[in-house]
Amino acid sequence: MSSLKNGNAIFANALSGLTNTYSILASNSSNKNGITIDDLTNPSSTVLQQLGGNMTFAQFLSSNFAAIDKDGDGAISSTDMSNLTNKLSQNGLTYQEICQLCSSGLGSSDVLSNVLTYFNQIDTNKDGRVTNAEIQAFSLKADEEKLKTEYQSFKPSSMSVFYGDDSSDDKASSLVDNLYPQDENS
Repeated sequence: MSSLKNGNAIFANALSGLTNTYSILASNSSNKNGITIDDLTNPSSTVLQQLGGNMTFAQFLSSNFAAIDKDGDGAISSTDMSNLTNKLSQNGLTYQEICQLCSSGLGSSDVLSNVLTYFNQIDTNKDGRVTNAEIQAFSLKADEEKLKTEYQSFKPSSMSVFYGDDSSDDKASSLVDNLYPQDENS
C-alpha cells in the first residue's frame, strides 16, 4: 500500500497531460480564441507527431468540450483550460477520468492500480471523486492497519530481551538499558 503514499503522480500526470496537449493544439490552431472541436477531432499530422500519437488527452477534451467551453464561443480558451485543471486539482478525479487521463502516462503503475482497485474505499466523502488528500489518508490508514497486524503477531516469548555473547567480558544487558542514562559505576 505504500505506493499510495503520494497520489500526486496521478494528478500530475492528468493535469500536465491536459495542459501539454492543449498547448500543442493551441499553438497549431487557426482560432485565436483557443482550440475548436475540429482541432481536437481532426488534428494535423504535425499535431499528431508533437503529441507522439497519444490522443488520450485530446479525446478527453473532445468528449467534454461543451462542459469545458463555459462561455459557449466554440473554443476552449486558455482560461477555460485553467479552470478545468484547477477544478480537477481541487475536486479530484472520477474513476473514469483516472482511467482515461492517467493510464497513458503511468501505465500499470502500483499507484494507479491501487487507486482504481480501492477507489470506493478511498472516496471517503462518497462524491464519486478522489483527491490527493483522500489517497494519502487511505494510504496512511492502510499502513496503520498493516502495522497493527504485524505487531499483533509478535509474542514476548519469541523475542530475547538480552543480547551479547558468553565470550564477552561485558555484563549482559537488557534492550531497555540503552533507553536510560547509565551511571558511571555500573
